[in-house]
Amino acid sequence: MMLAAALALCLALSPATRGVPVQHPSSVQDASDAFTTIQSGSYFLEFNSDPASPSCEDEHAKFAQLAKTSGIKLHTRNTFKRLFNGVSIDLPNTRNLERLTSLPVVKRAWPMQMRSRSAAIPSSNVAPNLMFAHQHTGVDKAHKDLGLDGSGIKVGVIDTGVDYMHPDLGACWKTPGCPFQYGSDFVGDGYDSSASPNPHPGPDPRDTCDGHGTHVTGIIAAHGSQVRGVAPGVTLGIYRIFGCPGNGTGQAADDVILKAMEAAHADGMDIVNMSLGGGSSWREDPLSAAAARLVLEGVVMVASAGNDGANGLYTSGSPGLGAGVINVASFENWMITCMSIDIVGTAANMSIVRSTPGNSKYQFTFESPTELVAPLDSTGSNEGCAPYAGNFTNKILLVKRGSCTFVEKAQNAQAAGAAGVLVYNYEVELMSPTSVSPNVTIPLVVIKSDDGEAILNALKQGKVMLTATNHTMSVPNPLGGQISRFSSSGPDPELYLSPAVGAPGGNIFSTFPLALGGYTSLSGTSMASPYIAGTAALILQSRLKKISVDEVRQLVLESAHPAASTNTTKMLSPLRQGSGLANIFDSLSSLATIDPPQISINNTEPDTAPTFVRILTLYNHSPAYYLTCTMTNLPADSVSSFMANGSFAAVPRVWPENNYTAVPQDTLPRAVIDGPALPIRVAPGGLQRIRVRISPPTGLSTDDRWFYGGYLRFNLLWDDQDGTSQSLHVPYSGFLGDYSKLDVLSVPDEGLPYISLKGSTDRLEDSSHIRMDSSHRLSVHYRLELPTRVLKLQLVDDKNATLGYLPYGFMEYLGRNYQSSRGRYSNSTINGTLYYDSDLTKAFAAAPGSYRVRIDALRPLRDVDDPDGYQVWYSPRF
Repeated sequence: MMLAAALALCLALSPATRGVPVQHPSSVQDASDAFTTIQSGSYFLEFNSDPASPSCEDEHAKFAQLAKTSGIKLHTRNTFKRLFNGVSIDLPNTRNLERLTSLPVVKRAWPMQMRSRSAAIPSSNVAPNLMFAHQHTGVDKAHKDLGLDGSGIKVGVIDTGVDYMHPDLGACWKTPGCPFQYGSDFVGDGYDSSASPNPHPGPDPRDTCDGHGTHVTGIIAAHGSQVRGVAPGVTLGIYRIFGCPGNGTGQAADDVILKAMEAAHADGMDIVNMSLGGGSSWREDPLSAAAARLVLEGVVMVASAGNDGANGLYTSGSPGLGAGVINVASFENWMITCMSIDIVGTAANMSIVRSTPGNSKYQFTFESPTELVAPLDSTGSNEGCAPYAGNFTNKILLVKRGSCTFVEKAQNAQAAGAAGVLVYNYEVELMSPTSVSPNVTIPLVVIKSDDGEAILNALKQGKVMLTATNHTMSVPNPLGGQISRFSSSGPDPELYLSPAVGAPGGNIFSTFPLALGGYTSLSGTSMASPYIAGTAALILQSRLKKISVDEVRQLVLESAHPAASTNTTKMLSPLRQGSGLANIFDSLSSLATIDPPQISINNTEPDTAPTFVRILTLYNHSPAYYLTCTMTNLPADSVSSFMANGSFAAVPRVWPENNYTAVPQDTLPRAVIDGPALPIRVAPGGLQRIRVRISPPTGLSTDDRWFYGGYLRFNLLWDDQDGTSQSLHVPYSGFLGDYSKLDVLSVPDEGLPYISLKGSTDRLEDSSHIRMDSSHRLSVHYRLELPTRVLKLQLVDDKNATLGYLPYGFMEYLGRNYQSSRGRYSNSTINGTLYYDSDLTKAFAAAPGSYRVRIDALRPLRDVDDPDGYQVWYSPRF
């Protein structure tokens, strides 16, 4: 049996976790991304049968008996039968894993991942600007014109819990008429899957210390004067899976999350929202598979795409990649209403907006005028990444964002006596990733780049003073209606289109625990996901729940409005926005649907394939009127992770390159209806199959590894007296060329892979002589430019005969490496210890001799058993 490691980056591990890579897609600068690591010595054991099948009970009983008679010491943490068939275990001696996976009922083992909720980015809106979003998504019209509020629909929220005593959320718990009728605390305040891994659940899922879940719940269901959610009449189930911040990494183990998912299913939730995104980029991992199972069970599953957009393609994560899950991207809100700062100086008198503090424990409040200064650090930089030579007691330091984390900036300022830190952004948006650290006790906030420059100019004229109270001000968001820069991108490793759809997630005002101020604005796909959960509730209410999960998904996706690119004359790539910005009123008003709602051209095709044909089915839901249909192709930007010279680009390269150069038509994809004479006519209540022929761009080079795409806009007109009309959009995306031939490892010009002495970056030359002992070891460094199903690192002799696997030398379901400083490459230690088996449990010592390292990376969509399907690299001899 094989141990699956469904992850994104590989870092160093303790010996207790042999064969399981720790993966951490983090960013050194402004590190706010969600990430996934491994809980050492803990695993899922997946059994052979499908969940909820007749064989489940027998397999669980047989496993318990076999494990007991085997004498293997293990602790069964949880058993799962509804959405996943298996158990989660703690295994003190990981060498016994092979014995467990060889039991006849066990299909495979999975490492226990630990996940953070999708990191929300504070932005300090404290006025009811959720209504600005409602005006652009049709929610306001659904409330006023259609009288919908989600009544009768049950929505589960798997998150940090909720402050159910908030007045805008009902100030109640499981009392008659209370919106909160279901839910449990699975962890307790002190839980952290890394530092405090044993849950101690409280009596209910009240959250007074974090706020993420309270904010998410408000977007769905708040019904107060300050905040009105998308579906304020729903019945809620709250399932708490995260403890309070400050206990450790702030993560939850996958089996805790899966336990909450099974509870939501048992409670009969119609919709489940999971503002979780990141970790595995594969749909095969346990959470993605469980989410897909919920969909099959008739539950509308909604999940955030993730906040790793700055890291480029392939950044959408599980559980949102599960089949049928609505994976949600974030669009920017149209107005920002924020806490303000008053600036007074010799040549300045202005009010500016600011973010929330990076740590909510330390509020940015200065009721008395406080001096603001902008000194250079000891390296002469204005970024505050090094200690300061001077003393700035009781002053506020203005520093520029960049080069180091917010925690480092705050620590250096605090060491110099500063009372607070004002960081001015280098981009137009307002954001404030976390500065939480036990070593930081001063507030840190972010301001816009132009405000920072204005303060610097004022400082040149003389002293500048600052006051900051609870006053607010409103400003237009220059990015309103655009895709959020942080929003993660697709595709998934098997080229399925991701994300599915977008919703407002940038600068969203909602409820917050009363102990933390009651209201705040946050940004993230965590905020976009509940917006779609609320949208689904309105659809279910409008159809009296007599509608399938697939139909709900179709209505949400096909009625969305795809956004145009701001830099070109074409549409924004579907890999960034899915079907576009959701519009609930258009979904509810739709008299037609199309199946499938999205087209992923994810099969391997020869380089010369001229066209691809897909069959779509158009349904006319009008019982009385004929439907006339035509189709328009809307080409989108093509995107690539590689520059023209072949080097990797974290920020994808885009074609067309700009919005002012004429674009040759052969560089754009084309799509036409192939078959019946146009326009197409569909009888009342009838259907029509439509054959669509999609032609990839022929004027772009396959060497540049482009993802092309666009939108099929179906223009629909009914023959009723009012001439009812509507447009539905179906996105399509494909790869230009044969995807299965691509290399997975980085190109040689990137300088990877290579071998060095452990702790050094100096390359080992060919035929180097190394004495292996406890203080003399080697490392092999490599970088994955694409996700890979299987990665092998083995030691071979002079005859290329394989001796065994290196430590961490067999891994499955890996995402690509990100470009951040800590995640740019992965490594494995060469210490003389090898393993006979792919589970890395049968160790032996390599004899002295001449060796090379061999890396095998499975190319995309290739068979794991086909040796020709792997890209192979050999190291120099040592």
